Amino acid sequence: MKENLLMLLLIVILGSCRQKSSVNTQNQYSDSLNNNIIIGKGLGKRIDSLLQKEIVKGFSGSVFVSIKDSVILQKGYGWADSLKTTLIKPSTKFYLASTTKGITGVLTLIAQQKETLNTTDHLSMFYENCPKEFGNLSIHEMLIHTSGLSSEYETYGAINRKDNVELVYKKPLGTKGEFNYSSAGYWLTGAIIEKLSETTYEEFAHKNLFEIAKMKNTDFWFEANEGDKNLFAQKLKKFPPDDLKPNWGYRASGGITTNILDLKHYFQVLTSHQILNKESLGHLFGPHITLKSGIGVGYGWYTTTTPRGTKEVWSRGGESFGHNSAIRWFVDEGVAILILTSCGEIERNREANRTVSDKIEKLIFTAPKSQSN
Repeated sequence: MKENLLMLLLIVILGSCRQKSSVNTQNQYSDSLNNNIIIGKGLGKRIDSLLQKEIVKGFSGSVFVSIKDSVILQKGYGWADSLKTTLIKPSTKFYLASTTKGITGVLTLIAQQKETLNTTDHLSMFYENCPKEFGNLSIHEMLIHTSGLSSEYETYGAINRKDNVELVYKKPLGTKGEFNYSSAGYWLTGAIIEKLSETTYEEFAHKNLFEIAKMKNTDFWFEANEGDKNLFAQKLKKFPPDDLKPNWGYRASGGITTNILDLKHYFQVLTSHQILNKESLGHLFGPHITLKSGIGVGYGWYTTTTPRGTKEVWSRGGESFGHNSAIRWFVDEGVAILILTSCGEIERNREANRTVSDKIEKLIFTAPKSQSN
């Protein structure tokens, strides 16, 4: 009798599960609970079709697209390994490369909101033996690349913070006030965050950003389990062994690893003022200066005007080993395109995040309004 009752209960439970699954398939999105795949009807399917064709051209990566807070697409494409045995999923991890700089900008402004530092503070306030010519460099100038710091430093062997700072001092400054893209300003800003918070850059990021944004799969290059192709997208070439150790060649300017699910969480909490207040978010995006090209410079973020006359805010990065990423937010139109790739350049000597996101943008904004959902 008990066995019959248990069997009856099991049948009811299974029937209930099937009914719920049937209901889900009627929703706006096709959603695989195992792989976190979302493909919206209409526009989502057309973007998916576009990206399937990009695989043939060598594309491998994860993509997230939303329009006015509605998820249109969330999916992985191509292969995580060169032998093509493991498909990329939304859970697959990639290196953010210089998109990390935008995160360092966020962490700096979090520290400013906590009154730990101010972006107008100068380097001499933090280091007693700071050379005179470096002493008047502000955090703000370092973050917008106008401090005069060089674009090239040999810091990949600098394990501790003191060695990193002293290596930067050894190279003469260029012209202050002129834009010169440099990772060194972000290394120094990361060093300041460490010194004032009395913790590591990584610990500060985890506590003040990753945990709040529920970025459970985001960490740093020296923690990456790259041997697991089910977890991590393969590089096109390997790191030198010493580069895999914690060092200042990657800290604060690059080196963060994540997947598209966490990148989505980061973007959503950032743009909804859950991490930074409205004033701080304005400081993050800028623009603080505008280049001759029309690009506005923020703290690891940039602004441009689209051909449609609307505003785009973006952050992107690329590594020589093929991983590259981008966050593109078309503010006025409520569209976000997030992309992580591992295939390097695939078309016209341009990184995949650029070529593929450009095609997605074109498809979205040329689609008839009646087909946009």
